[in-house]
Amino acid sequence: MALGRSLFIFFNHALWRAAHALFQLPAENAYLLFKYAVILQCPLAIIACWTLARDLTRSLQAATIAALLVATSPAYVVYSGQVMTEIPSLLLTALALILHLRGLRTGRVWMMLAGAALLGLGVNVREPLAFYAPWLLIAPFVCGPKVEQRQKFVSLIAPCLIFSVFAFGPFLLWFWTNAYGFRASWYGWRESMLMESARHPVRPANVLPFLLYFFLAAPHVFLSLPFAFFKECRERRGFSCLLMMGALGLWANFLLIFNYSTVVNWRYFLTGLPVLAPLAGAWLLGWRAERLSHDRRRAFMQIVLALMLSTVALGIYAQIMSREFAEMRRLTRDYSARLALVPGDAVLIAGGQTVAVTYYRGIGAGRWEVIGTGGGWPGPALVPLIERYLQQGRRVFLDADARWWSVCGWPLEETRAISGLESRFRFRRVSETIFEIRPREDATANDQPDLQSLLPEYRPLDTKKCTRARRWIRDEG
Repeated sequence: MALGRSLFIFFNHALWRAAHALFQLPAENAYLLFKYAVILQCPLAIIACWTLARDLTRSLQAATIAALLVATSPAYVVYSGQVMTEIPSLLLTALALILHLRGLRTGRVWMMLAGAALLGLGVNVREPLAFYAPWLLIAPFVCGPKVEQRQKFVSLIAPCLIFSVFAFGPFLLWFWTNAYGFRASWYGWRESMLMESARHPVRPANVLPFLLYFFLAAPHVFLSLPFAFFKECRERRGFSCLLMMGALGLWANFLLIFNYSTVVNWRYFLTGLPVLAPLAGAWLLGWRAERLSHDRRRAFMQIVLALMLSTVALGIYAQIMSREFAEMRRLTRDYSARLALVPGDAVLIAGGQTVAVTYYRGIGAGRWEVIGTGGGWPGPALVPLIERYLQQGRRVFLDADARWWSVCGWPLEETRAISGLESRFRFRRVSETIFEIRPREDATANDQPDLQSLLPEYRPLDTKKCTRARRWIRDEG
């Protein structure tokens, strides 16, 4: 979040404002609007990936296999319906590279500049798209025709300048104007990133989970890459456009190892997928055709059938494993009912539902502040922070629902801190799980939240889930 992902955020904000003004869309349904916007982009992203692969391989069959490799990758399937930046960034990446590549090959300056601008804008959706910047420097020498010295400015320098303006210009504009309190939000993101990176330091041991998540994100592509690179190098006897594009995707993914997030989440490995899939697709088609007496049609049909069968199997497994995740999403969607029980300017400690509070605040449903989880957790300063809010006359509420307070991994530290609040404050019950935190001097607050029940020793079933997760990670590692 180094640049704040302003394009993604403000695009969704403008979309919500327009839908609210035109159709009176209620705030609680804004999330569905954002979700359907991402879902609509999913087929567009696959079409764009197919077009890019066709331009690189010059084969309809290889391009179709490449598009299927993207569409059937587990990470793409899982995040294709989520309000996150993965699908929009894939769409922008593919469109930008299509425009720039066609501009190079045809000599159309406006296409090269448009591609560079679109790639720059993509950096404001997901920062790793900046790893594609070397494409603008190398592509004219590998993918484009030979040009005279005076034409190098148009094909090389101008796109780089355009990319820089569109990549960093929006951030500088929002930061300078401080629109919608952007500057304070960015500083908050920065502090959160520093805290998260301290919790998950970059170290040599990260290589194993890095490779594991790379594999899980797109297994067929990951396994095909060594053979695909070797075959392309041997046959072309040089640096072809397809090989260069694949190397760029590998470069973009491997640079992620210097980010702490790649050892805790697999979705980041979608970054290089649009340009790795064409290389893998071309190799798979050629490899299978060699074993079928060079019958490319039969090879194509067999590969498509294999991808479809593996996708069905993955879909069944994902459906079973994602039920708990889907339930948590539903609870987040419905959290507005709980927010209605507290004042619109309250301070909330909501654990795993902090994201729900910030979401509903962001769409104007309230002005709540949060004592956040993860990067926003105050640590040892929790009690002094609550006391300071109370001294300022602010009302502070705790949602003690055990589902929001994990007993696994690093969140356990936060759960233990919450359990210790019962000895420092008094509580007044608002609902079954929501309590208002009051000073010790308030004799009218006499309810007992039983925060000790959040600890792992009182939650054996949840603790068993932690044990299974640790065993799975150890076995896979």
